[in-house]
Amino acid sequence: MAVVPEIFGAAAGLAGLLLVFLGVSISTFQSYAGDVPAAATARFRRAGALILGAFLLGLVDVAVSFSWLLTPGRGLRDVSVVLFAVELAATALAAAVTAWVVLWR
Repeated sequence: MAVVPEIFGAAAGLAGLLLVFLGVSISTFQSYAGDVPAAATARFRRAGALILGAFLLGLVDVAVSFSWLLTPGRGLRDVSVVLFAVELAATALAAAVTAWVVLWR
């Protein structure tokens, strides 16, 4: 039963890390001139959408974990664990996509 409070903190931490990735993508996107064709910045928009989705998933996990703290139950615990596993994978994917889009463009 002690796993959910740990997930609560870790999910919030991963969500914060995802905001860093989003900031890197946004700042690189904004470094382009305003008259650049949309095709040139499309990969930054896609990366930003992926990172934002992973961030929102992290917030959902934090909310589920917080709900469990208020009313412990096996169902909420299981949902929290599954969401955290998905968030962990999404964070790894977001890190790889951010590195790919920013460094190897």
